Amino acid sequence: MPSPEKTRITILVDNEIQPQLGLMAEHGFSALVERPDVRFLFDTGQGPALVNNARVLGINLAPLDFLVLSHGHYDHTGGLAAVVEKNPGLRIVAHPDAVQPHLARLDEHDPPKAIGMPSPRKDLESRGAEFDLRTEFQELVSGVWYSGEVPRTRDTYVDKRLVVYEKEKIVPDAMRDDVSLLLETPSGPVVLLGCAHAGVENIMAHLCGRRSITTVAAVLGGTHLGVFDAAATEAAIRTFEQYQVRCLGTSHCTGVEPNARLRAHFGSRFRSASAGAVFEF
Repeated sequence: MPSPEKTRITILVDNEIQPQLGLMAEHGFSALVERPDVRFLFDTGQGPALVNNARVLGINLAPLDFLVLSHGHYDHTGGLAAVVEKNPGLRIVAHPDAVQPHLARLDEHDPPKAIGMPSPRKDLESRGAEFDLRTEFQELVSGVWYSGEVPRTRDTYVDKRLVVYEKEKIVPDAMRDDVSLLLETPSGPVVLLGCAHAGVENIMAHLCGRRSITTVAAVLGGTHLGVFDAAATEAAIRTFEQYQVRCLGTSHCTGVEPNARLRAHFGSRFRSASAGAVFEF
């Protein structure tokens, strides 16, 4: 457990790992958030890395007070069954669209493939899970704010590979289920991202606007910059600087080139949020 009053965030699943023997890299994301009064998971990766890395790091996946899903893709929800098994009656907080089908294709000629939750909602509920589906900005527990559905008030870079069926037609997936967290810590506000499908600019404006925040202690997690051009990375840099982010720990879908650019720009403020990394605020 973290020291009194502090918040500890341990990255359990990521595409990359810290130099520690036995850790497993996996395309996905999961973070454990611990305070003296609350303990919860944000995403679960695909599953195998979560279980392995928790064991290697000496972390017990139970008990948890609740679990938050950033969205409904397999690389963030695949470990749900394993976590629910260890936590009977687990409350899973997510956007309603997170439990709906999600698809992806390489181009318009490619048949869509399912990339949603591997374990259907009904199966998880039969094992004791309790889904708490929310769309509104809300405080889950003291100092832990759930973004709810993020308004797209600024230009959003859209991943055209992501689609859904709507009235038997294939249409772009608006990814309304993409949510993030704002944690109030002794060091200041910390933003926790899953994939940032809603757009870094929109997420930061929404969370910081709702709480009248002008400076941010840290932003951790996936930014989805890896599938876009350099302009998206530069826009994200401007946003992070706007909120005077003191620590940037990107991971998962951020991509090799965007990560290199972010590291070069932020210098000592940049940290790799790969599996095994621990942040304390």
